[in-house]
Amino acid sequence: MHYIQLDIRPTGGLTFRRMPGSILHIATYPFLPPSTMSGYLRRLLILAEGCYPNTTVGNAPYYVLPWPLYHVLGAYPVPQHGYSVHLTRRHGPKYQTKHTVFSKLVRVRPDRGGERNEQQLQLHTWEYLFVERLRGYVLSEESTALEMLRGIVNLGSKLGKEGYGYVEAISEARPLRRELVSAMPSVLTPATELVGEPADFIFLYRHNHHGDIPLDALTDEISNPVTGFVPFWGGWPAEPVALDYWTDSEVFFPVALLEVL
Repeated sequence: MHYIQLDIRPTGGLTFRRMPGSILHIATYPFLPPSTMSGYLRRLLILAEGCYPNTTVGNAPYYVLPWPLYHVLGAYPVPQHGYSVHLTRRHGPKYQTKHTVFSKLVRVRPDRGGERNEQQLQLHTWEYLFVERLRGYVLSEESTALEMLRGIVNLGSKLGKEGYGYVEAISEARPLRRELVSAMPSVLTPATELVGEPADFIFLYRHNHHGDIPLDALTDEISNPVTGFVPFWGGWPAEPVALDYWTDSEVFFPVALLEVL
């Protein structure tokens, strides 16, 4: 097994919407989920070929890296820089003509008994992730397949529900060995591996594949055999945990995460 490390530089606030969610409160994951990262990298590869991916609302295809050739593990805030999640309020419907009255910040009711009654409407609350850099990882059994991704350095596009980011740097492919060791995972760990361990857990989704994705789909808009998403729980242990890892003694990727994704 081999891996590459990608540094993704956001240009502003990001929102990776946590699902399931509410309509009024839009919460964000504090990292770039694996499924979102896979689509982001695939779109950059298409852009690198001078094409523009179809992003038509309601009929957009699934963009993912060819599977099972690539294992995309997500991208996470670099520890030394940290991150913050900012909560703010946003206006609701804007261009829907039937919401002209509803979308006003203040609705004024007719006079009743000589008194004017004003009602403040509730606005959306929205979370933004502010982070200097996200560090992501992609694994493959073939190092040459990983080298094919190095052409997207300095390319960027929309990232998540809100925000934009570009790939600042990509490392060369590095070898990994499989080893049972006690360590702090470098990425998410499936919750099934953390039973009895102190940890923070979060609800996520992975792509539901119903077939292999050909390598030809790397830079073309070939339809992907994806039928939606499957939920799973992931987490971060509070202390080193003994697991089966893919590692080079610097990074530690739980083998179970590759199996879940």
